[in-house]
Amino acid sequence: MNRRIIGFYLIIFLLPTGNVFAEHVEAPKQMVGSLACKILPHSGLNLLIHSSRDIRCTFTAKDKRTVEYYKGETGIKFGIDIGFNNQDNNIVYAVLASDFELGKHQLSGKYSGASGNARLGLSVGDSAPIEKNDKSVSLQPVQSHANGAGAAAGFSYLYLEQDRQ
Repeated sequence: MNRRIIGFYLIIFLLPTGNVFAEHVEAPKQMVGSLACKILPHSGLNLLIHSSRDIRCTFTAKDKRTVEYYKGETGIKFGIDIGFNNQDNNIVYAVLASDFELGKHQLSGKYSGASGNARLGLSVGDSAPIEKNDKSVSLQPVQSHANGAGAAAGFSYLYLEQDRQ
């Protein structure tokens, strides 16, 4: 009898808390468009364990009608980066978000994640998705083009801000 009463009270008190926990569950992220970035030649810094390059990016929404422009910086915050003849480097990301409004430049911000690649003429590598610091947007690398020779691995970052071209 006491077990049933205790069980009944536990159900009554714990049932409402289930909704509190459910409110904190994020909606799954969906692809909202693509971000094509060109790494600008002769920009930035390469210190073997830290590197940075200036970039210009174009976001194209899935509907192909909305386009936003960004500028910023990308690189390895901590790791190794050795490269030669890095003149024509491009990367395309799939943009994933759960709550995204077109035209509001929501991609502005800081992103981070792990990455690694090697190149000798052609680029080969793997990069995990990098996520915006507030976790609202993820960028999944889908295409990369780099010339020259080099290797990089470590904790990468990307900083984007609106480009008023």
